[in-house]
Amino acid sequence: MMHLSKGLSAMQIRFGSLYSFIGHEKTLYIFCIFTEQRKTITFEADIVSLAINSKHCLVLLANGQLQKYDPLEERLSCLNFLGIELDSINATKGSITHLACGECITVACTSTNAIYNIPNLTTTLPKHVRIRKVVAGFEHCLMLTTNGDVYSWGGGLRGQLGNGEIVAVNDRPCVVNGLAGVKVIDIAADGWHSAAVSAFGDLYTWGWNNQGQLGLQDPQHRERVVSLPQLVSFSGEEDLMVEKVHCGIGHTVVEVVGVDRKKQQISEVSVNWTAPSKEKPNN
Repeated sequence: MMHLSKGLSAMQIRFGSLYSFIGHEKTLYIFCIFTEQRKTITFEADIVSLAINSKHCLVLLANGQLQKYDPLEERLSCLNFLGIELDSINATKGSITHLACGECITVACTSTNAIYNIPNLTTTLPKHVRIRKVVAGFEHCLMLTTNGDVYSWGGGLRGQLGNGEIVAVNDRPCVVNGLAGVKVIDIAADGWHSAAVSAFGDLYTWGWNNQGQLGLQDPQHRERVVSLPQLVSFSGEEDLMVEKVHCGIGHTVVEVVGVDRKKQQISEVSVNWTAPSKEKPNN
């Protein structure tokens, strides 16, 4: 049994394919899903953020350190990549503010608006851009800014970048033009699909719909690649507004609330829940 103290630091919880992680104050708790294996690691500073994939867990500490833990080898290492590459003479390395892990991409954003595909500097955004949230699928990333714009980059062979193109990779963050004019308040990504929630409570999804994870009922989208954001409709639930969205490998879950905001409930828009297919997408 695990006992957590009632400290002020927020609890960080992440679920992976083999391991689950809980970060609370200075302690990281590791649980193996298939065995009774339990492990704890204590750091010298409080845990601020966690990001995981099937291979490792990134732990951001309050003192600015970024630690990488490999549960299979039970190995902990410090990642010192900031400042290795700078985009100008006057650039400073800043501190890490956001983390996201995919299977093929691991992203860190800094207080100076630098975006790293660790350990390499990808780009530095203009100073007026303020990052609100960063998420990652297997091969791609989404970034939400405070003014409601969504950027995407990374692998795009399954339409997960949302710009109407099927591309192998886009190295630099680009605005998702399919959401132009839409103020977005939340984003999610996993596997090969993406989702966004507008300020009006609408849900948009795009990417690979091989398992119905986009929640699109139109036959033309069934088991297809959808390369532009599509508005998801909830049949018979016209009075619901989406507040948050969460993506799994083959499903999407949204938190919704009635227009009168008196009754909150959870709605799953996935047609089914199975492991992702290894088949190539149908373009």
